[in-house]
Amino acid sequence: MKFLSLEEHRARIDNINRSELGNKKYLRRKRIHEYLPGQAVYNLGDYPAPFSITPTDYDREMLRDMAANGVELIQIHEEWNDPIRHLGADKFTCHDPKGLERFIELSHSFGIKIIPYISSGYFHELDPDFDERFTVSEKRCINGMHFKYRTCSMGSAEWREYLLPRTFAVLDRYDFDGIFNDMGYDSQYRVNGGLAREGFDGYDPECEDLLSTIYHEVKRRGGIYKLHRSRNNPIPCVDKVYDYLWIGENIHEMNVGVGKDFADYVVPCPDKEKLKTQDPELYYASVIPFLQFPLLTSRGRPLLGKRIEENIPYYGNENGMGPEYAFNKKIGDYMKAHPNGPYTYSLWSSIPDDVEDYPRWCRYLALYRPMVTDNTLAFIELRECADILSPLQEDVYASMFVNEARYLVVSNFTNAPYTLKLSSPWRDRQNDMLADTFTVPHGKILFLKQ
Repeated sequence: MKFLSLEEHRARIDNINRSELGNKKYLRRKRIHEYLPGQAVYNLGDYPAPFSITPTDYDREMLRDMAANGVELIQIHEEWNDPIRHLGADKFTCHDPKGLERFIELSHSFGIKIIPYISSGYFHELDPDFDERFTVSEKRCINGMHFKYRTCSMGSAEWREYLLPRTFAVLDRYDFDGIFNDMGYDSQYRVNGGLAREGFDGYDPECEDLLSTIYHEVKRRGGIYKLHRSRNNPIPCVDKVYDYLWIGENIHEMNVGVGKDFADYVVPCPDKEKLKTQDPELYYASVIPFLQFPLLTSRGRPLLGKRIEENIPYYGNENGMGPEYAFNKKIGDYMKAHPNGPYTYSLWSSIPDDVEDYPRWCRYLALYRPMVTDNTLAFIELRECADILSPLQEDVYASMFVNEARYLVVSNFTNAPYTLKLSSPWRDRQNDMLADTFTVPHGKILFLKQ
């Protein structure tokens, strides 16, 4: 805990009182605790091609720089394990355990937490342990790159008996700081077609029970539990079943405020190859007012185009080899033409990654972090505020974050510049201008402090 000076205590008390009295209408009020905004994907290699996880000087410098710029948590995906049993391990064990141990130690040495990919729903149909009793009543299979993932049932006792001890063994065997669960859920197969609970029509008691079981066991071990479903879909639960929810995968359009009604904390991930025509600054303006900060996808080891091997079967769908195969084929072709980069770092990157993506992410995180320190009080999407004299139009989004200072962010998604008139002077954190009137261009976000 950071102990405040007498002056800071006085400022904080005054800020809290002023904000509670002055913020009269808003979407929601949130007291921020245990929030890590600096999160990133870190690719380890081109699975299923063989590779070593043992960290190199490249990883050491990469992680050092990421930590210095605010990265607190990295997630590694299905290259740490061996989901198709090609490299001598399996979905729940590492193909290079010594290398992984050293990589985890290196991450921890820089103060970075690390969580691995696990799935409570996806399992390779050709795995020798696969059992039809694991699955939903309909034979649904996702034919990806090198896997044929069946959607296992949240309500299958056989699947739970298999999944749970292996999931928790990952935490006991390796020094991870929690898990990232790609839940592999299809609402088409939920019991009763989804129940109505607390204003939510899609409640699934089987899903909630399994996710809650995993969540609380991870928390009992002191870990972080990050959850991912697909696209921008909500989790069909009423109880708390995650610390972080990743949204945005496979989304082609950018919509403002997606996930603002979801339980905290939401981590949006722009699928950049699909959204690359959008102004990258626009994305930050669309998420920050809603207590969201994007997942960093342009660091780690680059994808080298080696994920397609001659001795590995690849699976497609009715449209051919599928989007993931096409994406990796495109990376392979790109790397032949550009062996020295610029590189692509993740499956959610553009080809190649924008070289300004990481500096931009760091710049916005430096602005965001002081607003969301522990015990900050956030008023999300203000609609009536004593500090704001100008009308808050429907497509203008303002939120206030209150601690030893007061922070105000305003994003403008009207079709014209928005004039923000305030009851007293605030300081623009990007140009240090002190004023009571500011102009916010379309698609931009204003960062103020008082």
